[in-house]
Amino acid sequence: MKYGICTLALVPLRLEQAHRSEMVSQVLFGELFEILDEQADWTSIRLLETDYLGWIQNGQFQELDDLDMQHYLTGTPIIVGREGGVLFTDTAQFQLCHGTKLYLDAENTVNLSPLRLTYQGSINPFTRNQFETEASRLALSYKDTPYLWGGRSQWGIDCSGFSQLIYGCFDLSLPRDAYQQAEKGETVDFISEIKVGDLAFFDNAEGRITHVGIMLDRDTIIHASAQVRVDRMDTEGIFNAEQNRYTHKLRIVKRYN
Repeated sequence: MKYGICTLALVPLRLEQAHRSEMVSQVLFGELFEILDEQADWTSIRLLETDYLGWIQNGQFQELDDLDMQHYLTGTPIIVGREGGVLFTDTAQFQLCHGTKLYLDAENTVNLSPLRLTYQGSINPFTRNQFETEASRLALSYKDTPYLWGGRSQWGIDCSGFSQLIYGCFDLSLPRDAYQQAEKGETVDFISEIKVGDLAFFDNAEGRITHVGIMLDRDTIIHASAQVRVDRMDTEGIFNAEQNRYTHKLRIVKRYN
């Protein structure tokens, strides 16, 4: 079995092996994956944490064997904080987005021989126990971030990438897509029982779950739709006051912690 690790800050994960193909997600620096198929310019991968599949362009990652991967994972795990951070060498540096997970050695470096990069920047301070008290504040810091299909960062994000990122900062792992996230967790039976951080899911005319948002309280939701925005929600769905209409039909609310 062959593995790889993303060695750039943020790269597209494509549905097919072409730049014109749909970007189904993004891969952040340090994310590990299994290599499934290798072509001249593209490699098919399966992300280890979420089992998500796609194609990554060759040159945007480094191959690892079992020993290399285990050595990397012996480092101390940290998550890049909301203020961001940089990895640098004597000759180069690049900015990392919030939510990037790194394994640092005793010298505060990412050691992926021959690649050796020093980290400087903020570190995510939150623990799972702080989810109910801090999740809404962290989510609100993303307000007005532009929507990007497949996006996973403050530079552009989609609805399920947003919920996945916020939960990940509290050591709560979610699948990548909204319909996958809806298959996990426990159902909240009544709107009156909603707590901060619960996820609300919305379906289309065919009954397929296509949208997700994070509840700030029992009737207020933050979600990525054109941009990360705050709207009212009730048993019918999300009401957009600017458009004076319901934009998303409520299907189910789930709790994960």
